[in-house]
Amino acid sequence: MSKLIPDIFALIIKELNNDYDTLFSCLLVNKLWCELTIPILWKDCLNHNSKSRSHEKNISLIKILFTFLSEESKNLLIMNEINLSFIQTQRPLFNYIIYCKSIITFDVIEVIKNCFEPPLSRNQEKIIEEEFYDMIFNKCSYLKHLGISHKLCYKKHDMVNFMKLKDNLSNLVELTCTQYIDERIFYNLAKICVNIKKLELKGNNKNNSQGLIKLIEVQKKLEYFIYSGQKGQNWDNFCEMIGQALIKHKNTLKHIHGKIRLCIPLNILDSFVNLETLMLGYSTKTMNDLYLVKLPKLLSLRVCHLTEIKELIQNTSGYLKMIKIHNQFAKNIKAEDIIQIVIAIYQNCPKLEHLCIPFVDTIDDALGDLLVHCNQLEYIKIYGRLPFYESLNGDVILKILSKSTSKKLERIEIRGSWKFSVESLEEFLNNLKERNYSLYFKFDLNDDDCLNEEFSSIIQNFVDDNVLKINPLNYQQFFLSRFSILQ
Repeated sequence: MSKLIPDIFALIIKELNNDYDTLFSCLLVNKLWCELTIPILWKDCLNHNSKSRSHEKNISLIKILFTFLSEESKNLLIMNEINLSFIQTQRPLFNYIIYCKSIITFDVIEVIKNCFEPPLSRNQEKIIEEEFYDMIFNKCSYLKHLGISHKLCYKKHDMVNFMKLKDNLSNLVELTCTQYIDERIFYNLAKICVNIKKLELKGNNKNNSQGLIKLIEVQKKLEYFIYSGQKGQNWDNFCEMIGQALIKHKNTLKHIHGKIRLCIPLNILDSFVNLETLMLGYSTKTMNDLYLVKLPKLLSLRVCHLTEIKELIQNTSGYLKMIKIHNQFAKNIKAEDIIQIVIAIYQNCPKLEHLCIPFVDTIDDALGDLLVHCNQLEYIKIYGRLPFYESLNGDVILKILSKSTSKKLERIEIRGSWKFSVESLEEFLNNLKERNYSLYFKFDLNDDDCLNEEFSSIIQNFVDDNVLKINPLNYQQFFLSRFSILQ
């Protein structure tokens, strides 16, 4: 039993994960709870961009981490006339660095520069930076995620020496980096890191990408490829190279996300027969031959342009559970295109659970049929396309939503500037009142409705009847708050 109890405590505390307030409370329970909590609190201590934390928190973190510098490193700093008084004199009770599993490199000098008077010389900055990260990489023996900040790519000192690649990087499973780092970094990573499952590229692509291509090719278990970068030099050639490198992983690759644009030729998508999620960002405008692509295991699809999306949906094998269409910024969207996509969805996606789709004036019948046929639907979001200041007929939406036969529907969101009649909203809420399950319901209203006394009275009646639970910030935002239909 003495061995079982700590194991149970460990499982409970792990479930808290990012609930930092509760985790900090766990530190104070007793020694055992403290020892179990510390590794969880510190596993992602360097997995945040320094700008996302306050300056005070950054300083505190760096001061603690610098206490783990070896005596040899401290002597080197002293020899170069670097004042170490900013480092805590008392060594922490725990060796926090060994718990760190994720690192996003950041400009450590930017954080600590105010600790020195007079300012550090360029050579001193280089020494501090190299010793700090050499210590981090040496002590993080179970590193799983590495993010290489774009800011470090423009440092004048040699970044290859800045990061001394050790065997501890052989366990790396996630890498996020800018494409504009020194090619030698990619080549060095390719020698050590062959078990990366998730690779995300940021920044502009460049002329010489051979090191990056090599890194992609040598992986053994690549499952996620995410491109968050911008279009740079020799774009078409770059896409061809990336595509050919990824084809080597056609049996393991399950997720391809082009957050802004896809960086591989569309005509090779057909090669990834095990693909489960696909994202075609708002700059993926050239959709030629997408209608030929067959993705039999696709579960999730996110697109911004409608060209040949109907055909892509038809070429799946009925496993799609999530479809998100975001195109509110497009100007020349034809209603017929959206309607045909909706028809393709309810004819080919019986397991659909999550749908996000733009509203068009003539979508009534098609969307109504979808809500009847897709009885596994859990979440639906309907939004009016820009400009949002043009009021849309909310009564139509309420009539469509009332057709849903899904007993699993948990969440409805209607975004945009909608005009509802009091009668239609009252009828809709009365229908929901008869259901025997809870529902999260959120909608945006036209400003005129927000000030309508009759409208306010109807909503208040449902609140008083415990049908609606509202969490308003203030009266003016009353109708923009969250509505939960209670059991």
